[in-house]
Amino acid sequence: MNRIWLRVLAILSFFLLTFPAVAETVTLSLDEAVKQALDNSINLKKGAIDLTQAGYSAKNLWSEIFPGFTLHGGLTFLPNTPLFTSPGFSYNQDGLTYSLNFGISLSLNPSLRSSMKNIELAYRSQLLSYDSARTQLSIQVIKNFLYLITRKENISNMEKSLGLAEEKMEKDRIARENGLLSELDWLNSRLSVESARYDLSNAKGTYQNALGEFLALLGMDAGTDIIFQGTVEIAPILSDPEQLILEYLPKRPDIISQQQTIERLELTKNVTTLNSRSPTLDVSAGWGTPGNGVNFNAPFADNVSGSLTLTVPVDSWIPGTKQNQTVRAANAEVEKAKLDLSDAETQAKNQIRSLISNLHNTWESLEIARLRVELAQSTVNAAEEGFQNGTVESQDYEDARKGLNDAQQQLLEGEYTYQSLLLDLATALNVEWKTLTGQQANESQGPDASRSVP
Repeated sequence: MNRIWLRVLAILSFFLLTFPAVAETVTLSLDEAVKQALDNSINLKKGAIDLTQAGYSAKNLWSEIFPGFTLHGGLTFLPNTPLFTSPGFSYNQDGLTYSLNFGISLSLNPSLRSSMKNIELAYRSQLLSYDSARTQLSIQVIKNFLYLITRKENISNMEKSLGLAEEKMEKDRIARENGLLSELDWLNSRLSVESARYDLSNAKGTYQNALGEFLALLGMDAGTDIIFQGTVEIAPILSDPEQLILEYLPKRPDIISQQQTIERLELTKNVTTLNSRSPTLDVSAGWGTPGNGVNFNAPFADNVSGSLTLTVPVDSWIPGTKQNQTVRAANAEVEKAKLDLSDAETQAKNQIRSLISNLHNTWESLEIARLRVELAQSTVNAAEEGFQNGTVESQDYEDARKGLNDAQQQLLEGEYTYQSLLLDLATALNVEWKTLTGQQANESQGPDASRSVP
């Protein structure tokens, strides 16, 4: 009986090792893909740590004016005594002394207020960077999601094309055996099948590579098969670019970031100027034992002291000194940042206008591409009927089918280009893409995501 069980286990082990595990299939919507990527992003997790640290500093601005405290204790366990010289080493226990000192110091300068504002600004800048990173990652995931849908639909079209080519080749084989088809037509039929199979193999390889990168981006296991649900609506954008610029340009992260840079440089300039030209008041107080310490055999003695020191810098007021040059350099950095802001606004306006123009042009191209697919499909139907009736040559029929494949592929590529431009415009305006289309994400009910084409 034990031998029988051992044989059964050996057979099961053989089959488990011989046949690979079936890849897991996961249904994934557009919103779920974005959430998965945001939750698993290492860079975002690191950014969250930096954001938390900056927020902690912004909540504790009082630390900038918190005084410094010092506590010092000492023990002289070996009083001064000769070692090699006369009268020789002699340990004097009565010479043992101890010392205790406690001090507090505070430095006050008008630049403290600007320093505090700089810390608050650092937190706002970190928050903006974190939000921008989340937005960029979301857009990247959506684009990859749409790209995979496009590749998958293209593969489906190629599989249909290969099936039709194989059906035609089978009919041609029978016709060839009956002497009704020439050698050239038979070779062309076989070549069409192998070409379709080659193109399909390349398309599947491209899809698998893109899918692997997408799974890594989402933090999912490699080899997972995904059923995509959802897409970005393809709808004409009728908004006036100048109106969009007026409404959304001040909300762009790069514009806000440049404004924060100007604010930071102005605060830095204030700190530099005030530190270089304003008086500094140093307040200190201390309590402790006398300077030489207190002998253990003597009664306890202590001292208390306090001081105010006002320091007035002079160098920075003299033209040409290093301190004066430092102040001038701080002013120059602010002026350069303002020029950078003006340049950033100009580039942002041009980008928005260009995206709107490209969307309009691509929309017109899509309308032509859809008409081209309809005409190509009608041409294939007519060519197939003529080929069966013997009025259309085999090569003409094959050319018609290739024209249909090209038209379908160009339509898919055009739709993806339009969606990518729409996402780029949403990023340029710093709004949700759903706001531009005026609709919610279209979650398909079937196994594959459907495209909503008006």
